[in-house]
Amino acid sequence: MTNKDWECVACTIDRKPDYPDLFDTIIIGAGPAGMTAAIYAARRKMKILLICGKVGGQMMWSSDIENWTGVGQATGPELTRIFFDHVRKVDNDNTHFDLWVREDERVEHISGSFDENFTIKTNTNKTFRAKTVICTTGKIPRTLNIPGEKTAMQGNGLSFCATCDAPLYKDKKMVIIGGGNSAMDVALQLEKFTDSVTILAYEKKLMGETCMMDKIEKSPKISVEYGIDTKEIMLDKNNKVTGVKVLQSGTEKMFECEGIFEEIGQIPATDFLADFITLNKGKEIPTDRTCNTAVPGFFAGGDCTDQIHKQVIVAAGEGAVCALEAHEFILKH
Repeated sequence: MTNKDWECVACTIDRKPDYPDLFDTIIIGAGPAGMTAAIYAARRKMKILLICGKVGGQMMWSSDIENWTGVGQATGPELTRIFFDHVRKVDNDNTHFDLWVREDERVEHISGSFDENFTIKTNTNKTFRAKTVICTTGKIPRTLNIPGEKTAMQGNGLSFCATCDAPLYKDKKMVIIGGGNSAMDVALQLEKFTDSVTILAYEKKLMGETCMMDKIEKSPKISVEYGIDTKEIMLDKNNKVTGVKVLQSGTEKMFECEGIFEEIGQIPATDFLADFITLNKGKEIPTDRTCNTAVPGFFAGGDCTDQIHKQVIVAAGEGAVCALEAHEFILKH
């Protein structure tokens, strides 16, 4: 037999069985909470489906993570790779674990209960059933809902992840909409690639860490405009970003640029749950200290919940709690 023939035999032997009719748990989201939940649930020998969406979630937006225990410093994408490599190792070990992973797929609807089993429908018209569900969908960028925005964000010059996209704007004139820590962080990333970065802040001062404000003030490449009310993203005939139309102290102005980053906060990615569970005013999922929700068998962890601290390490811990609680819930019922 050739090496290729042996590879084919190995693929047949190691191939994961078809999807079960009923999972023990379906995990929605693959940020630090979701990936940790998958690993912990697998070690409880549960049948698990991990529906990823965008792997890494908000962690992918971070330029520097220096508070993950045991890792002195890493970018968000680097830490995401470490997490997902672990998930893949579990996913590929069909002898010991029962984990299925679906990447680049999102959940659009959930219904049912533990008594009747939960039903999950995705944007690919797939339907899956489970005894329990773990929601770890995190947050998504808040947008301005202004003219030109939707077109601009379709690869035409409007970005939300500087860690991913900053190199694409080398030597280009850039604008950042926002005035908090995330806006300052993006500005400091962009100055490594271009000499022209303008922060458009709604307030009359920057809001955030003093050390970052000091760096912004000392940078010859970064300027700040205050009291900005952004009204429109301007596009050329090819739908590429050319500038931003604003009101500043009641006066209409135009800031020319070739790229824009919006850094005006995030909102929980929970819209698909609106008809399933009661959310709080901030669209977060209310949970107790054991990640239980008002729906028995439906657990939630990470930044999509009403828990106070929004950190990678906290989200990962809550993901572990979700998995352990889902396992205990099934045993008890």
